[in-house]
Amino acid sequence: MGRSNDSFRDPAGLAREQRRRERSKRWEERSKRFWRSLLFTENGKPKSGFLIYTFCLSAVFIGVYIGAFHLVVECLTPLTESWPAVLGNLLGSLCAGGIGVGVGLILRRLLSDKRLMLGTHLWLALYAAAAVVIMAILLRGTGAMGEFMIFFLWFAAIPVGLGLLVFALLERRDRRDAPKPPEEEPEWKKYVRRD
Repeated sequence: MGRSNDSFRDPAGLAREQRRRERSKRWEERSKRFWRSLLFTENGKPKSGFLIYTFCLSAVFIGVYIGAFHLVVECLTPLTESWPAVLGNLLGSLCAGGIGVGVGLILRRLLSDKRLMLGTHLWLALYAAAAVVIMAILLRGTGAMGEFMIFFLWFAAIPVGLGLLVFALLERRDRRDAPKPPEEEPEWKKYVRRD
């Protein structure tokens, strides 16, 4: 108890405690905003349809990538068994990523909001980053993290990275090619125009 009283008497301790409270309050507010965006309005519509749709599509794409890897392993293993393991794994990973990107391109053409595929792959990248953090905590001190990172590279980083790259480039192209709204003339120009 004496320690907490000393920290309030000490200006540095008081400032440190104030910063900790402000940081905690900011994170709490961010968390509330995120969870509120998943709720519905009074009309029964989602507040953030984009967030909900991309989250649901990310679950679908996990299945797409699992199916793609299953298909690639079944089809490519007989062809690449004499190759070095690195080349066989790289080809399999690129093929599975290509299948995922192909499905994404088809869906991108069918869906009205072209940003959904990029958002979906951002969710997948978030899942992959969370998996690395969790496995780093679980495997700490066992020496198995290197093996996990090799597994992660082949089965998550390359396919998801390929999808992110393709859909980010497509989104960038769409933004660049989007027609710009006509600029309105300022009110004063209407009165000084000489026709």
